[in-house]
Amino acid sequence: MVKASNYSVSYLILVLSFLILLTPYQGLAEFFKGTNIENPVCTRIHAAQAGDTCESLIEFFDLKAEDFNNINPNLNCNKIFVGEWICTNGTISS
Repeated sequence: MVKASNYSVSYLILVLSFLILLTPYQGLAEFFKGTNIENPVCTRIHAAQAGDTCESLIEFFDLKAEDFNNINPNLNCNKIFVGEWICTNGTISS
């Protein structure tokens, strides 16, 4: 009986942990529900090379800075690393 009880408690803790982790995600989904969140759709990528900067890529691929930033919303221009995938052509969809 003791082993069954320990198993039940462990299972209960596991299920509760899962629910605790899932709750914030569900809350964010509900928070953003009905809002106009823009999603970039990338049609051409570039693997960053040593010395690449946002400015050099904008110039090289003949992009507008605003468009470049919109299609690379999570890009940290201060920390581009070699091999990082950078979108160089795309659209924004909502």
